[in-house]
Amino acid sequence: MASRICRLLMIMLLASFVACEPPGVLPDDDNTPPAAYLTISPSVGDSTQPFILSGSRSSDAEDMPDFLEFRWDFNNDSIWDTEFESYPNKLKHFAVPGKYKIRMEVRDRHGLTDTITASATSYGINNDTSHFVDSRDGQSYRIVRMNGVWWMAENLNLGVMIRDTQPARNNGIYEKYCYQNNPSLKDSLGGYYTYYDWDELVNYDTTASWIIQPPGWGSPSQGLCPPGWEIPTRADWDSLRRPYEARGFSYLAVGGFSRLNLTYTGVHVLTKPWETIDHCPCNFSWIYFTREYVKEFYKRQYVPCPYVVSSSYAYDMKLIRFGDDSVFKNGGALPVRCVKMKE
Repeated sequence: MASRICRLLMIMLLASFVACEPPGVLPDDDNTPPAAYLTISPSVGDSTQPFILSGSRSSDAEDMPDFLEFRWDFNNDSIWDTEFESYPNKLKHFAVPGKYKIRMEVRDRHGLTDTITASATSYGINNDTSHFVDSRDGQSYRIVRMNGVWWMAENLNLGVMIRDTQPARNNGIYEKYCYQNNPSLKDSLGGYYTYYDWDELVNYDTTASWIIQPPGWGSPSQGLCPPGWEIPTRADWDSLRRPYEARGFSYLAVGGFSRLNLTYTGVHVLTKPWETIDHCPCNFSWIYFTREYVKEFYKRQYVPCPYVVSSSYAYDMKLIRFGDDSVFKNGGALPVRCVKMKE
């Protein structure tokens, strides 16, 4: 009798070992694969900056995220560049410009996996550059081709300085304003410290600039730009900025990889003392004239209100009147870029 009871207990104990798995471990048919989730920040960047690849938002229905493991294929060539590891993030440089597809695989502790891909774009410095000489005064300007169009990579620096307390006049003389009324201030970027009154810039000819039709439909307006070059329209600025929107405004600014070097400046209100913000890298904003305007009624007369383009206005264009009412009273001056006339 005792031996029979013993055999029965052994059978029951053996059955319990067969039927049960260690605590916290699910049978294989109850486990589901993890869900991979990959983010890349930034998605577009220059070839010197690090990209953050993160699988931290990956999940598993049965396990804590800490049990997940990750491995990486940085160019989606089906060859894993890392072994599985528990840390979900990677810091990666893409020194060669191009578009990269990154593949990440996540594995749970039962060996089930899920894979996901995401893309990152690395861009290099723009080497499509040249220079030309302004035949009017012999000044040499660097130029850069952006989206198939040549732009001056330096601010216009033509003319004779007049003090900021003087209005520009239609007298056949090219007139400019210099920061702090000091023409000896120089920079490696041409007329970095040079500003122009808008009426002077368009050479007092508004026939090609008045917005009575969609922007860009007007005839070319050279204004004070060199021969073969013209003051940009709103459409010109738009076609310059939009293809590079994902790269941020710093791409177009001084030191950016575009080599366009748009300068950080403010609006200088004429007949008022120069302020530091009129030329200040702390501005973190560039602002330039277009050649287009609308007429606004001010003090019993209609006056031109030119459109400007600025990094602080996102992808909208603004009228100069949006800045400060004193610009109406005294006039405002801005730096100038020119674009090559279309053939």
